Amino acid sequence: MNMRISGAALCIGILVTACGTTQTQAGSGDKLYAAVSAGHSQFVQVIDSRSHKVERRLPMGVPSSDWKHLYSIVSTSLVDTDPQTGATLSTLALGHAYRLPDATFTGVPGGLSPNGQWLVIESYDVTGEDLPSASHFLLIETPGLKIKSWIDLAGFFNFDAVSNDGRRLYLIQFVSGKAYYVRWYDLAMGRLDPGVVFDKNDGANAMSGLRLSGVASANGGWLYSMYVRDHAGPFIHALSLEGPIAFCLDLPGSGYAEDGSAMQWSLALSPGGSTVYAANLASGEVAKVGIADGAPQIVHKAHIALTTSTGGLIKNVEAKELGANAAVVSLDGSTLVVAGGSGLVWIDAQALAVRHRALTDWRIWSVGLSPDGRNLYAMSEGGKVAEISMGSATVGATFDLSGGQPVALMRVAAS
Repeated sequence: MNMRISGAALCIGILVTACGTTQTQAGSGDKLYAAVSAGHSQFVQVIDSRSHKVERRLPMGVPSSDWKHLYSIVSTSLVDTDPQTGATLSTLALGHAYRLPDATFTGVPGGLSPNGQWLVIESYDVTGEDLPSASHFLLIETPGLKIKSWIDLAGFFNFDAVSNDGRRLYLIQFVSGKAYYVRWYDLAMGRLDPGVVFDKNDGANAMSGLRLSGVASANGGWLYSMYVRDHAGPFIHALSLEGPIAFCLDLPGSGYAEDGSAMQWSLALSPGGSTVYAANLASGEVAKVGIADGAPQIVHKAHIALTTSTGGLIKNVEAKELGANAAVVSLDGSTLVVAGGSGLVWIDAQALAVRHRALTDWRIWSVGLSPDGRNLYAMSEGGKVAEISMGSATVGATFDLSGGQPVALMRVAAS
């Protein structure tokens, strides 16, 4: 799992800055919630897809699954914002500087349990450029913003997940340069379990790699995370949130040190919750993972033809093309759309065969699907936004994103 404390993140200051709301006359199109970065600030702009106007500006944070709450940290306070209006619903004074854990390699915040009932925030004791000597976590019950547990651990731990019942906190313990263990903290007993969560497939307990992104199962019982390694192939880490069990599912490909396309993997969950898709448009690899019955397993793999040049791929983890990771499944579950450095590809979800291509001259940063499933929105690394028909792959209106550098298209809502 990735060492998600970069140079900026190691500063135990705030992750975001306060953002006031900006109201403009509402349009009649879908509402795009676009996370952007400007200078040292990150925030979320709510944009009308018809008028292309920014209707609200929200603080950068982690949303509840129903998007009725957006949790952010401003200075030493946790703030609950109503995403529909920009109004502050409640605040919690923390007393010290904390941060929201990263949910993606590109810095989109996380920390919520799948059901949104619990939020974990973190802080670290850091001296100079050394790794943290101690790690601190708060478990917060989101209804009412109540602190339920204080966790203080010697050494360097990252947040990985918290269970829906608020009883199990999963952590990444870094034990050497690139090696780490998956550990779990018993929140009911108030102790770190002495055991290590190991891979049930081969019994391995130490892991290495960078976590790009993750998706939770529909019932919140599992977390599926996409990992890449420098000198080995990528894998999906399937972590049970109901007990200390994990599975590592190896995917085709080599390490990112030799092949920059390794950084382009994306995950998408089917609407019915029975399948996770892993896809890499840069390398042409697609995998279908069955998760409905028992242990997750790869049930189908395919290689799609690359019709455009993949030259200029990243050679290290600092390159801009990291943001190209994006995938979405149609509402009927029949089509997987994968984005990347050569546009968008529509893939038959059963046969894993290409149906359509679009925007082949765009480097796509992020995608989102409208609530009715008719329109796909794609955001390029340069800040352009396109509306595309999900059914026909026909490109409609395009416009420029204003106000900052794109981070992610976090949500598409109905007008």
